Amino acid sequence: MKALRNLIKMQRKNDGTRTLVESIMLPEIIQALKDWKKIQNDGVLIGGVALSYYVKPRMTQDLDVLFLNEKTIPNKIPGFKRTREHAFIHNRTHVEVELVTPSLINVPENLVKKVIETAIVDDGIKITSPSGLIALKLNRLKMIDKADIISLINYGNIDLTGFGLSSDLLAQFAALIIEAEKEKK
Repeated sequence: MKALRNLIKMQRKNDGTRTLVESIMLPEIIQALKDWKKIQNDGVLIGGVALSYYVKPRMTQDLDVLFLNEKTIPNKIPGFKRTREHAFIHNRTHVEVELVTPSLINVPENLVKKVIETAIVDDGIKITSPSGLIALKLNRLKMIDKADIISLINYGNIDLTGFGLSSDLLAQFAALIIEAEKEKK
């Protein structure tokens, strides 16, 4: 019999004992991720699933994988069907895997290099570090990104050194640190 995931661990930030699988709400996402990791690629998990690894998990219905450039994106992946230039769909679960490059999300390639360099590995899957997630989210900075950054600030272990962020982005990050401190009170 399969062991049930520890749902209590999903009620708070990851204290280092929760695995990536234990951080994902939908079993379809788990299955697609397990099949995705069977292939060797240079992609790093970003987006809602990566965020959920560190903070209190949230619902997400797809996988987002960051690549350094177009050349590092695989053309074919067993168990997945290409649905458009930068997306695959998992054959069994129909979970979409969005493929992202610096040009697609309008961030500098050196930032993505640092994201890849600082990624961690859990169960054979590269996951963007909390600092890498913040650096990526600062470049977009929608309302949800601000909330995510505050959650990651409260997670801790943030070091934005070497990500090449502008002084404007670092100033916005400083303002979010102040917001995070206010939320703690």
